[in-house]
Amino acid sequence: MEPKPPRDREMPLWEHLAELGKRLKRVLIAFAVVFVVMWMPAPNLDSGGVLNILASFFVSGEYNPFAYWVFMQSMNPLLRELNSTGNIKLVLIGGEVWSPLSAVMYAAVYLSVLVVFPYFLYELWLYIQPALYPHEERAVKKYLWIGLMLFYAGNLFGILIIYPMLLRFITGLAKILGIEQLFSVSSVVSTWIQMAFWTGVIFETPIVMAVLSEICLLNPWTLAEYRPLVYAAALILIAVITPDTTLVSTFLTFIPFVILFELGLVWSRRIVRKCPDIQRR
Repeated sequence: MEPKPPRDREMPLWEHLAELGKRLKRVLIAFAVVFVVMWMPAPNLDSGGVLNILASFFVSGEYNPFAYWVFMQSMNPLLRELNSTGNIKLVLIGGEVWSPLSAVMYAAVYLSVLVVFPYFLYELWLYIQPALYPHEERAVKKYLWIGLMLFYAGNLFGILIIYPMLLRFITGLAKILGIEQLFSVSSVVSTWIQMAFWTGVIFETPIVMAVLSEICLLNPWTLAEYRPLVYAAALILIAVITPDTTLVSTFLTFIPFVILFELGLVWSRRIVRKCPDIQRR
């Protein structure tokens, strides 16, 4: 019989649940603190000096929630670019009674999740670590942090690359059709979040392949033979989860998926060398 993990100890189920609840409570407290910060006035970066910038976080001439300020940092350059030509006029409007509140709420929740997510993984890691064998612990440490970095990289790719190109396409098409662009701010923020999140998830592709290879459940040479089917299935899935119907974001998301999938195959072939039942074809 395989020995127990060195730090594992017998505990009643209720003690396991109590410890899990305690760690989740810490995460929720951290989330609540960050969420409150997201509603505080944004700092005025033009005030000059670190102390003045910090003071402007608490004292501002007008209320601009920090979460909405962060969102607008990615939107302002695009709005200026599109509106400066004189051919396109892009305007964000409330649209509905609760749209401004919804926009700030969406941004505050998602940005708080992004900030607290590493702490959540840390608490989860401390919870499961005693049940892991040394080799499992090394594997989790390696893949956990790589996966976290890929998730944030995917978010940035969606926000800085895909989302601006999508808006440029939409506004350009509207100009050709002679349609005035008036976007509901809550829908703009919601689409921004969806694009960031799903791109972050798709960027996890090589991590999923690596973990399956680590436990000898994936044969990269067999998977490579079915590459056309994988690409077709991925294209359909991306088209379903991306928030627009123009297929612009679908293809812009599919391109990094292909790159990450091919890198995942290379990585997987190195990992499965230790798997005796998986032979290279």
